[in-house]
Amino acid sequence: MDKKSDLTNIFLETNHLLHRYNMMWYGKNFGGLDPRQGQGRILTALRRMNSVSQKDLGFILDIRPQSLGELLQKLENSGYIQRRRSTTDKRALIVELTEKGETFQLQKPDYEELFITLNSEEKKILKRALEKIFTQLSEQIQKEAEDDFY
Repeated sequence: MDKKSDLTNIFLETNHLLHRYNMMWYGKNFGGLDPRQGQGRILTALRRMNSVSQKDLGFILDIRPQSLGELLQKLENSGYIQRRRSTTDKRALIVELTEKGETFQLQKPDYEELFITLNSEEKKILKRALEKIFTQLSEQIQKEAEDDFY
């Protein structure tokens, strides 16, 4: 296996492990409520909007109606949200946070602990390398998005 493959593999495996770490941390500390996906994503959105129709919430978050319904049912069963019929359109359901949902604080893991084995020089080198990768990837995504548009 050449160096390029080794580097790519370790990068992808590290990314996979970081994802598993997130899933385990959120599962252990918040019952799986990751603010970037699933139920946590819905709670995060509702915090910003106060109340919204179920249909609009699905559109905003780009979640299929059936999937959204299942996620909302879980949140409702846990006491984080409530759904009620709209007073203006009896077919529409309005989704709102409950008091429990409003006071629930989604947190993030302390990623600093992942770097404790690195000394300050290694941290600087890693930071510079990740910044370069980030910039390259951002530029590549922007270029491909522009190519797809035209």
